[in-house]
Amino acid sequence: MAAWAVRGWGVGLGLGWALGVLGGCGLPTWEEEPPACAALFPGALVITEYLNDPTGADTGKEYVELHNPSRETVDLLGVTLFTARDEAAQERAYTFTTALPVDAGTFVVLGDVRDGPLPEHVDQTYGDALGALGNSAGLLGLRCGTRVLDTVALTAPEKSGVARTYDGRLVPEAEGNDDLSRWCDAPETVPGGTRGSPGSANAPCPAVADAGASGVDGGRVVTCLPPGALSPREVQSPRPGQLIITEVMANPRGDDTVGEWLEVRATAPVDLNGLTVGTDTSGTRLESERCMSLASGETALLARRRESDVNGGLPEPLATFSVDLRNTGGAVSLRVGSVLIDSAVYGPAQDGVATQVSAPLTEDARGNDVLTSWCAATEPYGDKGNLGTPGRPNRVCVSADAGVSQAGCIDRTTGQSRALRVPAAGSLVLTEFMADPSAVPDALGEWVEVLALREVDLNGVTLSNETGSTVLESPLCLSMKAGSHAVLARSEDASLNGGLPSVFGTFGFGLGNGAGAHVLKLAMRGILLDSVAFTSAAIPGVSSQLDARARDASANDAAGAFCPTPAGVTYGVGDRGTPGRENRRCAP
Repeated sequence: MAAWAVRGWGVGLGLGWALGVLGGCGLPTWEEEPPACAALFPGALVITEYLNDPTGADTGKEYVELHNPSRETVDLLGVTLFTARDEAAQERAYTFTTALPVDAGTFVVLGDVRDGPLPEHVDQTYGDALGALGNSAGLLGLRCGTRVLDTVALTAPEKSGVARTYDGRLVPEAEGNDDLSRWCDAPETVPGGTRGSPGSANAPCPAVADAGASGVDGGRVVTCLPPGALSPREVQSPRPGQLIITEVMANPRGDDTVGEWLEVRATAPVDLNGLTVGTDTSGTRLESERCMSLASGETALLARRRESDVNGGLPEPLATFSVDLRNTGGAVSLRVGSVLIDSAVYGPAQDGVATQVSAPLTEDARGNDVLTSWCAATEPYGDKGNLGTPGRPNRVCVSADAGVSQAGCIDRTTGQSRALRVPAAGSLVLTEFMADPSAVPDALGEWVEVLALREVDLNGVTLSNETGSTVLESPLCLSMKAGSHAVLARSEDASLNGGLPSVFGTFGFGLGNGAGAHVLKLAMRGILLDSVAFTSAAIPGVSSQLDARARDASANDAAGAFCPTPAGVTYGVGDRGTPGRENRRCAP
């Protein structure tokens, strides 16, 4: 299945009830509550391995491995795992009713364990919900509501006890795993044992004769020839976070179609063979029989033309691309298949001036996500009076000139740039906060819950209290549907933050525990969206939540509007609270 996987889209939101339109008989109808996984997109989770024919009886031994290809934690709450004999056949399904976070770049293994403790390699059981997986045919898939996230066709292993695995040479992605030629039987690692790698990266599939198409497998470059070598080797495709966009020249002096360029930096050894350089409308796949390699920490120039007398005097580019970088602003991305490796959103480009990431922030892929990390280049290059540092270190952006106007954000559903849906005063409501968690330290487990009363983006929203503030920034649209909740937390790692559901964004300041004057505020471009003031001390391990009957920015100002979460209402590893879910009523 085709998929557009984008970093940071693994956000699960608990959505409220929404009033529908008039029905055909003139009566009001209600839409069903969207599932907790409503923000997941096709390709947010990828099926990478399955054991459909264990040795002996199948019951209790089958498993399915899923991979999170993004750079954000994805929660399986609300996701449905299903199987069917074919696309037209009646399916059997299992829906996750509790949180099961999958960290960025990691795997989770689901098994059909019917009784007793879980085997070491299984993270959660789906019991008998799926019955037996087809040993030689059938369909296995994931969906959220009616939106399919990934599907694969089940095929037979060479013998019982052998798992089927997606080629470990390739970046796992939901479009690529449709190609059966990219699957193979897991190699034998323990003589006589079950063959598979549940919970870890797969081994490479054996090379297959290519009928004269050297270095190509199903249309994907998988081998390349290193400099000075006589035989090719496997391409090391970058994974999310291993290749970073550090500088963009969208409006060079002269002809844009020959002078535009990008600079990228590798954080691990990678090859650019098969990488797609794209905008929100088109893309160019980088192809070469020779390895276009970068060492960790090395930068490369990608340009429209190679000839220095044409491109404005650039140093030698590693590769060329043909997509247009719009002068009015837009998005530029790097992808392997449908997996987004990195992206950047830039505003209107100055004539002859590149936009670059501040030098200290070029070592981490998250560095270019924040607008204040970018600034205009000041050093000249080439022979046309352009400013930029292609192939050289960027400058350090200072507060006086940091930040590039944002034309919009990348919509997580369409993958295209659009204008921000800016929240107005009263459109966001502070509904719950945990100031003193017991299960984990405060610096990891504090959180704040926000309710959206209309569809908005949180890009540029500031969360603050009496001690600090954090601006929520991302090249992706931080979208909230009307009636949905978002959890903002000190840590996005569910194994560290007390088992929170998917975290929408993080903040860096602490929430006060003791009695005194405290305040939480949401603001946008200097406009106050909502605020909550309180003086009481926090109860260890218990969140403060807004009465479920009070759902607007005025009601949460009233005395007694907040109360401790009732006993027995817990989340994660045991603290009391309803992060991402509807609050309880406060006792009279």
